[in-house]
Amino acid sequence: MVKGRVTNVWASRRNNPALRATVSEIVVESLSPLTWHIRDKSASRISVEFPNCEISLPQQRISYYDGVVSGLEVKDGGQGCVTLTIHLDRPAELTVSRAGSGFPHRCVLQLSHTLVHEVMSHRVVVVDPGHGGHDKGGRGPVNLLEKDVVLDIAYYLYKLLRQSGAIPVTTRREDRSISMAERIRIARTHRAEAIVSVHTHSSSHESVNGARTIYDPRAAESQRLAELIQRDIIRRLGIGDRGIGPGAVGAGSIPSCQVEVVAITNWVEEGMLRSPVFKERAALGIFCGLVDFFSEIGRRPALAGVDKIPIRTHVISENDDIVEVVGHYVRDIVRPGDLICVAESVVAITQGRAVLPKDVRPSILANFLCKFPGKDGSLATPPAMQLAIQEVGAPRVVLGSVAAGLGRLIGRKGDFYRIAGRSLALIDDIAGTMPPFDKHVILGPAHPEQVASKIRDVTQTHALIADVNDKGCVDVLACTAPVPAEVIELVLSDNPFGNDDQQTPIVIVRGLLTGEGGPAKG
Repeated sequence: MVKGRVTNVWASRRNNPALRATVSEIVVESLSPLTWHIRDKSASRISVEFPNCEISLPQQRISYYDGVVSGLEVKDGGQGCVTLTIHLDRPAELTVSRAGSGFPHRCVLQLSHTLVHEVMSHRVVVVDPGHGGHDKGGRGPVNLLEKDVVLDIAYYLYKLLRQSGAIPVTTRREDRSISMAERIRIARTHRAEAIVSVHTHSSSHESVNGARTIYDPRAAESQRLAELIQRDIIRRLGIGDRGIGPGAVGAGSIPSCQVEVVAITNWVEEGMLRSPVFKERAALGIFCGLVDFFSEIGRRPALAGVDKIPIRTHVISENDDIVEVVGHYVRDIVRPGDLICVAESVVAITQGRAVLPKDVRPSILANFLCKFPGKDGSLATPPAMQLAIQEVGAPRVVLGSVAAGLGRLIGRKGDFYRIAGRSLALIDDIAGTMPPFDKHVILGPAHPEQVASKIRDVTQTHALIADVNDKGCVDVLACTAPVPAEVIELVLSDNPFGNDDQQTPIVIVRGLLTGEGGPAKG
């Protein structure tokens, strides 16, 4: 039998739509189809043997750091086989398959980033691109400006954090001036668990090169955060190491560091900053450091110090003014810095958007389409479906239904509401709310942003309107406070509004908008 020949091995990090997860993908290319055997598997390494093969590439370790894989080794395993050893930073599930039928032949090994997602899920990280606006920062020997290149790196870091399930918050998304006080306010408002400020180094000596990370010594864990980010960015980029050092760069109590990715005043490193690939790799190095940091410190209560106070009310009806009702019930309870949360169903009821089925005449189309959502669907009765048609029009509902059917064929959910409109997801079908409105169909509230603003004006406190259920699903319709929807979803995921019998459609969230931490300079 003619032996196969392995000609190339390479790795990449990508999202796998089928798994709905990020994976490290390692591709082994050969001149003939490969077979494989997994010979060794542990938390730190996986060895895969390809029998009846020869190797046609250098036998050396390939460095590759992406939060899961730290490197690859391909070598002649003896007895007519090639051995691939995958070195791991953390355990990962492995799947192996052949890719297509083209040439060269490819064997694809995928390692799931499940543990990375578990570590990073719901972590609030502030990504702070340095400088901006009139503050240009450093300037390269040719023409690059620090304020521009760090914005690119921050964007790549933001995407990596989002993909991992974290909650990234950026201090700026465009070229604008922003004060240090405003950067710190953003971090405290969003209750950040870490702050990473992205910079480059400037020097009058063009020979200065490499990365350096400065940490805020006032937060006990800042130094460790800096050590891990510095280590991982050096490993990922293979550049000079200028070490770490203390400096006032954060918000006092929040682990904070300032990453000087390279020296922009160095000719070579300014050239590196022209490459989108280099900037993506820099972001990945910072991201890996954050993953290592959060792995070390473990899971902490993400919302420690946040209290939720449910407020019981009378049965609110269409005869009530929701702004007056909220003002009345929170008057002696609310404090400055609180967030008043109101259930969307009671807002809709006070707007007269609770409809009795007997007052609806379902069309033939409504009678037909209501059979498809399923018995637990929110549009599973003819009156509810008819009201949906009246809300957005028959064409959108039909298109949404077709999209939903096609989506089911590939295992995807949510296409109906993506096409037909978000407002239809807010419709509560019969028995979807508390008596006496359990015999009604409740439409979503009209103009929730205006209602939230009026509540804020009356109470002098930020207000929010949300649709929450006992399955942990949270849909923020309107919020007057500058808080990411992901943070609010985390706060309300246990449904503090309670079930219908608790009759608590108002909840005061205390401590979310008044993060702790001393002032910082820098």
